Amino acid sequence: MKEVIVSPTLPEVTARVQDGPIPSIGPDEILVKVVIAASNPKDYRHLYITQKSVNSGDDVAGYVSSIGKDVKTTGEFRIGDRVAGFHKMLLPGGAYAEYAVVPAHTAFIIPDNILFEEASTIPLTILAAALPLFRRQNLPAPWIGRSKNAEPLPLIVYGASSALGTFAIKLALLANIHPIIAICGATKSGLTSLLKSELGDTIVDYRPGVDAMKTAVKEALNGLKSYHALDAISENDSWIPISQLLSPGGHLSVVQGGPPDKYSKPSIPTEVNIGYTYVGSAHYGAFNSSMLNQPADKDSVVKDIDFAYVLMRYVARELANGNLSGHPWEVISGGLEGVESGLRKLQHGEAKGVKYIYRIAETRGVTSESDTL
Repeated sequence: MKEVIVSPTLPEVTARVQDGPIPSIGPDEILVKVVIAASNPKDYRHLYITQKSVNSGDDVAGYVSSIGKDVKTTGEFRIGDRVAGFHKMLLPGGAYAEYAVVPAHTAFIIPDNILFEEASTIPLTILAAALPLFRRQNLPAPWIGRSKNAEPLPLIVYGASSALGTFAIKLALLANIHPIIAICGATKSGLTSLLKSELGDTIVDYRPGVDAMKTAVKEALNGLKSYHALDAISENDSWIPISQLLSPGGHLSVVQGGPPDKYSKPSIPTEVNIGYTYVGSAHYGAFNSSMLNQPADKDSVVKDIDFAYVLMRYVARELANGNLSGHPWEVISGGLEGVESGLRKLQHGEAKGVKYIYRIAETRGVTSESDTL
């Protein structure tokens, strides 16, 4: 089996294709013959933090090749099923390979109307969007929803055109959360067709500057108090002006760690709670002890595993009925040999409104996905 090992070299990551054994699976996992792997910024960021060299891909779409014994008892997955899933971060069996390992509860059956390419853009990122909104901030989950006559429930999303920001908006729309204040730059065409201006949803451009952005958000809120926000970028102090737009008792979710005082600067209102988003809680039901701004209620995080299970089945259904879609993608040529190029493009900030994906069959020496599973 061919797989890619990514290393946190400077100034850019390096990635080498190597041969290795097909990974084994645990009782609650499935083995996926990979058709498409997709990249995320964490695929290189986590390596610099941990100083590990590993197959860091976690978004995968392909065919079920093997099923763990506990998964068999549910009858949910069968050999040959088209599936997409979120692999456990930094562990063996990653997505940048011919075969990958995925916990069954973070996988879903790909409906017939969805391409592998589209499906690969979804698993990790939709979980990373759903956990802060519906677990940490306790907004009503999409399958519960809100009455059409419900009072306005504003949600501010910074970095709205990123994959994470866009999936957060798609989920909020399914949950009937409005108005949505989508803050982004030039890449906003994909948001225009999503948002519902008649319900107060608004796009705000951050490029004129912080003060102009804050003024535009306040105008869009039109006197409403806002208690919920997601900073899908969390770079260059982006969370500070967003925190200043929230009412006392508000909650802002951020997606990057850093030094201990990163989210406690004097310019951040003390009455606003800033919470870190850890998508790995979908696998472990816990945060790492060293992480900043963790939930105070550690027991509640255990239920993130059950939440992930329900979310992924809901995602499959909504994809099938056309109420949900993946993120726009760009294919990096060369299959696994293109991973280094794709991750470097991410490092350089070149991904504007797209996710980079890799067709494994394009790798030299790799057989087609239609061959024996």
